[in-house]
Amino acid sequence: MVMAIFKTSLKDNSDVTSIAPVFNILFGEKNWLFAFEDKVLSVMSSIPCVEVVRHLLNERGFFCEEVTSYA
Repeated sequence: MVMAIFKTSLKDNSDVTSIAPVFNILFGEKNWLFAFEDKVLSVMSSIPCVEVVRHLLNERGFFCEEVTSYA
């Protein structure tokens, strides 16, 4: 499994709730996490997922950029 980390424009629980169904289906309920304080989305996947995550968020009107280093 590989972890991909994304800076996003998701703001609140309703934004996260709007992406949850598709993320649960694609990655599994316990394989993704959103940190509200930093607006960072972490996704664990056994396949490359960066383009898929970026597309899913952009399609819903959210900014999404992969973060290569996160502290």
